[in-house]
Amino acid sequence: MLNQDQVQWFPMRVTYGRQLSVKAFLDDEGVENFLPMKTQLSKQGHHIVRKRVPALSNLIFVRTTMRHLTHLKQTRTGAEPLRYMVRRALHPDQASSEVIVVPDRQMANFLLVAAGPEDEFTYLEPAEMNGHEQGRVKIVSGPFQGVEGVVKRIHGNKQVVVELEGLGGVTIHFVPKNFMMRSEP
Repeated sequence: MLNQDQVQWFPMRVTYGRQLSVKAFLDDEGVENFLPMKTQLSKQGHHIVRKRVPALSNLIFVRTTMRHLTHLKQTRTGAEPLRYMVRRALHPDQASSEVIVVPDRQMANFLLVAAGPEDEFTYLEPAEMNGHEQGRVKIVSGPFQGVEGVVKRIHGNKQVVVELEGLGGVTIHFVPKNFMMRSEP
């Protein structure tokens, strides 16, 4: 059973692509959140325009207590588009579904990669996460120093992946072997 008063990272669905307005609302309320963004190039007439857009469709991460988040959803119109993400319970003695939370350690690794140079990583949807795990590593040097992840073959190349179970993840395009060391789970 989820502790209603424990501060945790909640991955939340945002209906109808309203991630930017929900992020602005959460920022105004002082609620810690993370909206993965990427730069998108588009052509408008004879010009190429760079625009920052959400990287993972209809998803934002919110760090607060479940009690506070539920209160916001019930009392504030700015939080109305937020939906808890649930999965089937892992144990038969639990309720049929449970709210998904992202462990702090996984989210810390995800945030470390997302803070790196944008041209050196890619956000992945859950369907893109298929790949044979080839071992856990910790990056000990370079722009992603401190990140822990798994080596997987993604799109034909071995890459370090930080996976958020069932939600997608982020892959680092290239990490020299001497920048990594094996780690235990």
